[in-house]
Amino acid sequence: MRKLAQTLDEGESMQEEWKNDDFVHFVEDESGKQMWFRLRPALESPEKSPIFLILHGHGTTSRPTLYAETKWNIIAPIDNFGLKGKGSWWIGEQGGHSTSELLAKVVEKSKNILSSNIDTILCVYGSSMGGYGAILNGCKLGATAVYVNVPQIRLLGSTYSELGMKPYFEAALGTNPDDMYNDLNNFIQQANGVLPLFFICENRFGQKDYLNQQAMSFVNTLNKLEKNYHLEIVPTSGHNKNLGLREVRALFEKFIPELNHLKENH
Repeated sequence: MRKLAQTLDEGESMQEEWKNDDFVHFVEDESGKQMWFRLRPALESPEKSPIFLILHGHGTTSRPTLYAETKWNIIAPIDNFGLKGKGSWWIGEQGGHSTSELLAKVVEKSKNILSSNIDTILCVYGSSMGGYGAILNGCKLGATAVYVNVPQIRLLGSTYSELGMKPYFEAALGTNPDDMYNDLNNFIQQANGVLPLFFICENRFGQKDYLNQQAMSFVNTLNKLEKNYHLEIVPTSGHNKNLGLREVRALFEKFIPELNHLKENH
């Protein structure tokens, strides 16, 4: 038993080693809840460079990505809250917004470390759970663009929820969720200010009802609001990461006029 305990302690220690990285930081709220993140400054002029905020999916919590760019600042936080520590959909726990509030602190601290210009462009990427978080927090943080891959839009009450995700959704939203946060179609219709340019990517065939209840319902809402967006339906089956981060960055540079000048510098 002693040897087993020692092995477990060593395993936990190895999992935490990434926190010793010079690029890793954390923020903390008044309750002592911490969010860890990796900030990789752009190799050239970080104070003038745009920010690429990367939100991971459910269960991808072992360490942040090591992704780096020459002309972009990269922020990669960890959401290890919620049920079993697998994620709280970048919003919070039991109906609260503690994770979203910590994420705002992460962005603020990163800008301070970088000495970012006041007009620095923020772009957000999220996949699956991270897609939900990217839409929600991208709007709150004033992002210029948001890229979502196979995102969740409607949580409790969806077919995806009933196929096994309900306990995780309830841990984040509570058992009687606010409709505005349970379904981002409601949130986006009530959002104040200028909306980000949304890039939406989905597989043609996935879990039952997923395409129509999730990504396409959001597209329908954007159509209703007469908002611009980029949509890609990939002719494959599954719940996959369809584009790499560099491919997503290239889309931002292609379709956001303020970033067009970066296209020629890679």
